[in-house]
Amino acid sequence: MVNTDIATTNAVLDDHQASIKSDKCGNKLAPIVESTTLINDIKIGYCTYGWGDMKMLFICGGVGCYKKDFPEPVLRAFDPSLYTIVCIDPPGYGTSRPPDRKQEVNRCMKDAVFCIKLMEYLHLTPFSVLGWSEGARTAVHVAGQGKQMVQSMILLAAGTRIDNRGAGIFRGMRNTDQWLPDALEVYLQYYSKEFVTKQWADLCDVVQVYDLLGGRFPSDYVLPNLKLPSLVLTGGMDRFCSDPKYFSSVLPNCK
Repeated sequence: MVNTDIATTNAVLDDHQASIKSDKCGNKLAPIVESTTLINDIKIGYCTYGWGDMKMLFICGGVGCYKKDFPEPVLRAFDPSLYTIVCIDPPGYGTSRPPDRKQEVNRCMKDAVFCIKLMEYLHLTPFSVLGWSEGARTAVHVAGQGKQMVQSMILLAAGTRIDNRGAGIFRGMRNTDQWLPDALEVYLQYYSKEFVTKQWADLCDVVQVYDLLGGRFPSDYVLPNLKLPSLVLTGGMDRFCSDPKYFSSVLPNCK
């Protein structure tokens, strides 16, 4: 359950809360507030931005964190008077440690529970959910589990299926010692090399399990049951994505 003890919550906010309030010119900006709380006895880190009526939850990608995948310039592209944005670090990523993440077949399904409980804890329901890459699969589960609490869904670089080609790409990425330095450096700004090496290897192993089980992530089975408005976006340089046209064939209300 969510830790709703007022004294404990205040202590967490006092110790782990940070805000960014001014730009280089000294102009006032809406704060980006970083906080932690306990959900199901696990520390969950998150940040909030804005105070608008449009409430949104952002979920990071594999071996990511909100600071990496949703940095300050991304959040500040949204008008804080129109949006209230919560960015979560799923269990085992970013500020939601220790413990480190345990990669497993149903990980995204389990992460969805923490996402929904966080938004309930913050009294920010109903809301829209946005997920990138691995986070897109979690977003699908959030929409499925959250029911009427989730108004709409945005999937960025989403993939709910994997074929032999995709599995082969993951096998080729398993050893981070073979990565280009620039590609690895993106992760090393937020994690130790040991963490990135283990997490990527474990994640690639989980992908092989999906391949052996028919190439469908658990989130793929949820898609046909979702009636909420959905937007699927894929960039030209995004990898490990399903064909965007696939989602329009299984999501009844998709663009």
